[in-house]
Amino acid sequence: MRTTEANQNRLRGIAVVAVLLFVAVTVMPVAAAEWPSNNNTFIIPANGMRSNGDNGGSANFSYNGNGSYYFMMLNGTQGMNAIHITDSTANTAGGIYNSAPTSGTFYVSSTGGHTGDDAVLLLVAVNSTNAADISNFAITLDVSGYNWAPLAGAAAPAFTTKAAYDAAYYNISTLSDSFDATDFMETSAGNDAAQRWKLAPLNNYPIFGGQDMAVDKNFKLMLVDLNAGAISSTFGYNNQLEDQGMAKITYDITSNPSSAARIAFNTYVFNRDAPQAKGTVHWLNRVNSSTDGAGTSYSGWMVTP
Repeated sequence: MRTTEANQNRLRGIAVVAVLLFVAVTVMPVAAAEWPSNNNTFIIPANGMRSNGDNGGSANFSYNGNGSYYFMMLNGTQGMNAIHITDSTANTAGGIYNSAPTSGTFYVSSTGGHTGDDAVLLLVAVNSTNAADISNFAITLDVSGYNWAPLAGAAAPAFTTKAAYDAAYYNISTLSDSFDATDFMETSAGNDAAQRWKLAPLNNYPIFGGQDMAVDKNFKLMLVDLNAGAISSTFGYNNQLEDQGMAKITYDITSNPSSAARIAFNTYVFNRDAPQAKGTVHWLNRVNSSTDGAGTSYSGWMVTP
């Protein structure tokens, strides 16, 4: 039976719709794979105890049998007032820096009751409407600071003289390493974690100060062990120490990101013997957010090329 012109037009229309549906399905982006939990979770840093540039590492102070740090932040905003990011060489509470250059220096300071925290961790978060900014992302980190084997009582090592202290604990290069997109955190399914929130005791907690959690694009995340501790301003001798006991981070984003990119830095500390949460990561910088409650110690660092 011969097909009429009307039927031919109808068949052509169906074919066009089928093609459009096929194209829509094939270009549809894969749903973001968020990290399973914002706290009560184990994370292996991208470096830590690795001795070469290979992807994957192990926590310098892992007591979990799997090379990870245990992030245990379950008590509201507890642990969010002691650790800060600052551009000052003074051990102070820092601030929100949302227009940082692609190369620069900042410090991780402590103003908390622990005179020393054993390990400083850096969370690097990257997003962009330009996919190449993420797939080509590369950064070099150079860090200096004090490091020591974990002590009882959440304390920094006892002070004698600056010369003796520096000889025993100060390292002008605790880390000098490069990282790229292969170092982004992966979920158990093998997907890069991609989300708007950072690890925190509060759900859906922003990655940077002023973030619009309903609009801003997902970030990919990378955890780096800085191989340095943090000595608090409450230590009593910190004014005599290099950089007042802070970890000093010099970064260089070498992948030439476009103006669409946003690269945010957040920090956490691990403490082996703190009474609130022994052997865990429990302390972090607080960003300016309506969910924070009372407090003025907001800090964070974001690069805007």
